[in-house]
Amino acid sequence: MEQIVKPSILTATELMEKEFPPPEWLIEGLLPEGLTVLSGAPKIGKSWLSLQLALAVTTGRPIFGRAPASEKGVLLLALEDNERRLKERITKCGITPSENFCITTNWKGGITALRQYLLDNPQIKVCIIDTLAVFLPSQGAGGRTTYDADVVRMRELHDLIQETKISLIVIHHDKQGDDPDWASKMSGSNGITGTADTLIRLSVKTRGSKQAKLEVTGRDVEDLELNLKLDETNMSWQIDKGQNDKQLAPLQIEVLKLVPAAPETIRSREIADRLGKEQSQISDILKKLANRGRVFSPSYSEYSLCPY
Repeated sequence: MEQIVKPSILTATELMEKEFPPPEWLIEGLLPEGLTVLSGAPKIGKSWLSLQLALAVTTGRPIFGRAPASEKGVLLLALEDNERRLKERITKCGITPSENFCITTNWKGGITALRQYLLDNPQIKVCIIDTLAVFLPSQGAGGRTTYDADVVRMRELHDLIQETKISLIVIHHDKQGDDPDWASKMSGSNGITGTADTLIRLSVKTRGSKQAKLEVTGRDVEDLELNLKLDETNMSWQIDKGQNDKQLAPLQIEVLKLVPAAPETIRSREIADRLGKEQSQISDILKKLANRGRVFSPSYSEYSLCPY
């Protein structure tokens, strides 16, 4: 006789009496824990960006003015690369070899093997899969809608996260065609975008352009849009200060002029006094500048220019 498992049901009062820890960050204000889909057109620099994210998480080095919460072990499944090309990329990026950064270009056994590897190597806290279609291809609708089929494979990834206590960053491709909603440009149905915790999209206006836009949305992160440019000396994406500064208001520019380069700092109260403004107004401007990747706060209410 099949055993019936009773569902866990709470009253609203019981739920409100519970206390939950706040969501954790892989990279403060940019990348929360959980399941993230990083999408973009083919061959525009997503893999370079994934290497930057791996470098930030494994070394604690800031990216786009945002510091990782702590150093964590990373596993990269670079399934569209070979070892020679990947070595060239890592050399070009200037990534220092680290025992915290594990890499493979060939993975057999799918989710089952990955689950076991992560359980056997608990120091790995983040897994980057490049790409979703290679690692977990769609099995076809099989009588289900495409939406339902996409939800099933994304739920497999969520289950993996729950069982291994890691975070996943899944590289994905855009589909052809125009759509006013950038999240809808990601390949597949809403079963992919709706099931992920965080969506990130890298886009360029024209193929071959060194200028790009990074857009972020999700359950635990404020919507974010950054203008980036590709530094070809080390193939890293950086904040495009020229593009961002065109969008700054005059008072934002005045505030930015007063912020010193790291490691020096200035307090929001001092900026407010020097400009004759309310501290709350200056604090709001500094938050917006931090969202643009122009400044960061190494300690409460103190600010420096972002070095990257």
